[in-house]
Parts: sequence; C-alpha cells; structure tokens
Amino acid sequence: MPIYEYDCPKCGRFEVLQKMSAAPLKKHDVCGSKVTKAMSASSFAFKGSGFYITDYKKGSASPCASASPKSQACASCPAKDGKAA
Repeated sequence: MPIYEYDCPKCGRFEVLQKMSAAPLKKHDVCGSKVTKAMSASSFAFKGSGFYITDYKKGSASPCASASPKSQACASCPAKDGKAA
C-alpha cells in the first residue's frame, strides 16, 4: 500500500497508509480540520540486477566504465572537455 501525504492547516503535513482504491481523506482524524492531498516526491529503491549496463553486458566493460577518476575521459564521453553536457 502506498503512503499518501496530506496538508492540515492546524497540524501541518502528515502521512497516511492507504489503498490505491481508497477515497482521499476529507478531514484529519486527529484534529478534525479539513485536509488537502499533497503532491510529494515518490521514494523507492531499485534492488536487484538489471538496472545498470554492466548487469546486461557479459564480457569486457566499456572504456568509460573502467576509467579511473584521475584518468582522462574516453573520446565518446560528453564530459571529455571537463564540461557536463
């Protein structure tokens, strides 16, 4: 079940664990004030394999992946001039 955030004029922002199919809260159970559903950044973590190029590729690593921080960037890297793209 996801965690939703609501804004209460008296208590501030609070979180509620609700089903996705549940209706949004109309009032705060603690103080009885009318609440509004807040937009918040989701928080999740990628776990397991399959999220990096090295997880898919079997064999030698790319030149950029094996370059040490002190060495020069490879020719195909956008940051080779020291400027981020």
